[in-house]
Amino acid sequence: MENNKRLGIVLVILSLIIGGIFIYYISNLTQKSLELGCFNNQECSTIERGLSISHIAVGIFSFILALGFYLFFFNKERIIEQKDYDISKLNKEEKRVFSFIKENRDKGVYQSNIVENFNFPKSKVSRILDRLEANNLIERKRRGMTNIIVLK
Repeated sequence: MENNKRLGIVLVILSLIIGGIFIYYISNLTQKSLELGCFNNQECSTIERGLSISHIAVGIFSFILALGFYLFFFNKERIIEQKDYDISKLNKEEKRVFSFIKENRDKGVYQSNIVENFNFPKSKVSRILDRLEANNLIERKRRGMTNIIVLK
């Protein structure tokens, strides 16, 4: 979160500096065009082009400023807690299966993955998962013809 706030502050300051430069540039172009009576004059096309580009630059400046404010005030980093699990009551195979589930939780662990990975019969995997569920370590959720295993 600290990095996002710093980045937000840097973006706000940078966009304010750039915005000041663009406002100065636009006011100079506008002043020159008024002095020359340019808007109906063919010779002033470079000033008109400069004004068009300045409008795009103001849009970019506004985006950077808004992003900076968002990062500073509204963006919250999510802190994912690492939960400690009491696996002292588990036997060797249950610990292995639980470790496999824990290591692969980001990918999604299906009951069939455990059967394939450990080369256990389906009934044995089901009993192991029953014990893990009874110890309040995992939860099975039905997905089609198989179960997906999630940590509690």
